[in-house]
Amino acid sequence: METSALVSKIIAWCVDPVRGIGPLDEEVVRGADAAERRLLGALGGVAKALVIRREMDTSSWPADINKWMDAAPALEDALTDAIIAELDANREILGLVYERIVAGKNRRKLGTFFTPADIMAYIETLIRHHHVQAKAIADPGAGVGAFSEVALKIWPEARVNAVDINLVTLGLLAASARPEIHGLSARLRLWRTDFLGWLADEWVRMEGPRLIFGNPPYTRHQLLTKQEKTDASNAAGQLSPSGRSGLSTYFLAASLSSLRDEDSLCLLLPVNWLEADYARSVRTYLWNEAERLVEIHLFPDSEIVFPGAQVSAMLLFVGPRAGREQALRIWEAKRVSGVFKAEPSIEIFRAGGEPATLMPSSLTPPVDPINGTTEHIALKDIASVRRGVATGNNKFFLLTDEQINELPTWTYAPAIARIREIQSDDFSAELHRELRDKGERSWILRVSSTDRANPAVNRLLTAGEAAGVPEAYLCKTRSVWYELEQIPTPHIIVSPMSKERFRVMLNSIGATPTNTLYGLRLLELFDSEENRRALVRWLRGHDGQAALTAIARRHGDGLLKLEPKALLTIRIPKTLVQKATSDSCSPAGQISAF
Repeated sequence: METSALVSKIIAWCVDPVRGIGPLDEEVVRGADAAERRLLGALGGVAKALVIRREMDTSSWPADINKWMDAAPALEDALTDAIIAELDANREILGLVYERIVAGKNRRKLGTFFTPADIMAYIETLIRHHHVQAKAIADPGAGVGAFSEVALKIWPEARVNAVDINLVTLGLLAASARPEIHGLSARLRLWRTDFLGWLADEWVRMEGPRLIFGNPPYTRHQLLTKQEKTDASNAAGQLSPSGRSGLSTYFLAASLSSLRDEDSLCLLLPVNWLEADYARSVRTYLWNEAERLVEIHLFPDSEIVFPGAQVSAMLLFVGPRAGREQALRIWEAKRVSGVFKAEPSIEIFRAGGEPATLMPSSLTPPVDPINGTTEHIALKDIASVRRGVATGNNKFFLLTDEQINELPTWTYAPAIARIREIQSDDFSAELHRELRDKGERSWILRVSSTDRANPAVNRLLTAGEAAGVPEAYLCKTRSVWYELEQIPTPHIIVSPMSKERFRVMLNSIGATPTNTLYGLRLLELFDSEENRRALVRWLRGHDGQAALTAIARRHGDGLLKLEPKALLTIRIPKTLVQKATSDSCSPAGQISAF
């Protein structure tokens, strides 16, 4: 039977109303709705059938797992046989069933995303290559046990601790072990508890060398309660990230804090922490731990490791203290003939101040593509970058030609909210006219309380009040709800999100961008028409696009996003711009900048 067909058959068995199973308690599988928890209750029958068929001793398992299985109906023999055949063929059938039962959005609370088999094979190869020593192994957020199973095989004498708050996945982990792994299960200990608390209560007692080896839950910070964040921060100690950190980064920080000299760590994680401000403390630790080998393996953005999470994945390996300086290496994991292979990217020894991020762009000196030198400067040396204006209600504050007909000319200005579909490299008056002719909202309202004396302005604002615009969040925070922030007109406009090329345009008309765009403004010393155009050409060209892509954050499904601070760090050729004279538009008036 095809795997997908078997998954459907198992779910159909769980759905059958004659099972009469009530939903599991909400605490048991947080985030799942009542219908999903009812199916998960029936799924205990699958675990029970596997336990009975393989004559497993469950006396050491958490009591609530046994209770879950006891309450479930019996599974038919034919379905049990088909499931065992899949498991014996090393196909992760039960993880697929769980993913089909619990919607992706409902798995986010517990951060339950299972590790694909091909990525697990890559991790196993890596860990064997480093000959890691371990007597005790912790699998945080163990799920259905991909890491625990590998650990049992690689370290025949080690105790493996599968730790997860999710009763169902932990029960499936225990029940689905193949015969050759089941024979090792005396070394597998199941812990249904919070991993961060377990580190402090149980992990500290275990003999080393120890290894933390797993795929921590990917739960966004918005889904964590204030108390959960406080508890996680306390567990992470001095390495605690900021409150905008997701749960996986707290797991990483707490795990690093727990390492003894002889311990190692290997975790599959979202890539964000490598560059996000909230994880600076974690990156500082890794930079300063120069006697530990640190390897960062980056998976392609196209690989969906955390389905539905819209974030790219990476693997972090941290070795024991070696008593001498060790390298920090970055590898790119690329799929070759269906198998992931590691391709070396960077190897450095950590000296001096830590870099802004641990992404390749921060660790590689820029090289001039023409002459091979490093004659570059940072963008921050010649320009400032900021987001556009956040209106709080673009439909009200951005106006069409028809809406401005009765307004005084000083109460509106050219605006731009998106440039993704615009092919031109210059937002000129002619292009602005084309957008206006199409009915685009190409003007931004710029009024103050004194302008309300004008009847046309008053009618517009009154209509906005009747429509509830002042109740929008940003409008409520202003002292006068319709007085927008006034920003310096940017010289260049950049679209910060892309899957292929970042859009960059000269802002000849002097339009005000909204906060979906970034504005780049040359410093007075470098501001000239020639420098503006030269910078636009470079940013739109091959080298500029490569520089932008290198510092962009990966958000899964190939989506790249620029952040203002990161944008200021890109390196541009020194010869690209010249210092401007008082006659900034005259080529004859320019002098060498450096």
